[in-house]
Amino acid sequence: MASCSIFIYELQSPNRITVEDIHNRLKEYPEDANAYFNLELISNVELIGEYITVQSVEETYYNPEQRLFETRITPRANIISFTIINNYLEIWSNKTNANRLIFVLSSILQPISINSIEVSLKEIINKLHYQKVKISKVCFEDFLFTEDIVGNFTVDLSSYGEAFSVIQKYRDKIANMTIIFSYENAMLKLRLTSKGRITIYKARNTLDDEALLFLHNLLIAGGTN
Repeated sequence: MASCSIFIYELQSPNRITVEDIHNRLKEYPEDANAYFNLELISNVELIGEYITVQSVEETYYNPEQRLFETRITPRANIISFTIINNYLEIWSNKTNANRLIFVLSSILQPISINSIEVSLKEIINKLHYQKVKISKVCFEDFLFTEDIVGNFTVDLSSYGEAFSVIQKYRDKIANMTIIFSYENAMLKLRLTSKGRITIYKARNTLDDEALLFLHNLLIAGGTN
């Protein structure tokens, strides 16, 4: 199953700026064969894009005719997917790629500042009562089993009727948890950690509007600057 992390940032500017303005400025980026943007302006409030960098790497391969290993130089592309909705930036990748893209965007979009939103697991738990979600696996850490026994353990609460009461009661001990959002004939699986990392077990381009709205409401509402 494909998965990726999502990182959320708030765009702040001393002057009014629109998504279309950002789109136009990114289009002016002096691209070349090794670094460029693919952009699509969805509406006046939404932009989706990819930042693509290409590096030449040396690969070793086996030549069956010569019966020996040889090397060749091959171009390899690194694609960082992102979305800008109103004044929020979402990066769908890993932390290294997110930092790389933020560095580039900060240079292009000055004086706009790009501020990370730290997702609070406790705040998300408070929101879950109002969402159509099922609590799946929950990992507790430093849990007091008895007076002199402390340890970590994982439990599956998907078939337990009082799952929300359990995570509310022991939310300070949750290291990570998995939730499943069901809608129409589809589902979206997310893994959330106490350190604010969010893993989504689907590619963004496979998500429809309902799933994306759920993510925005849950994660942005659960975030703090």
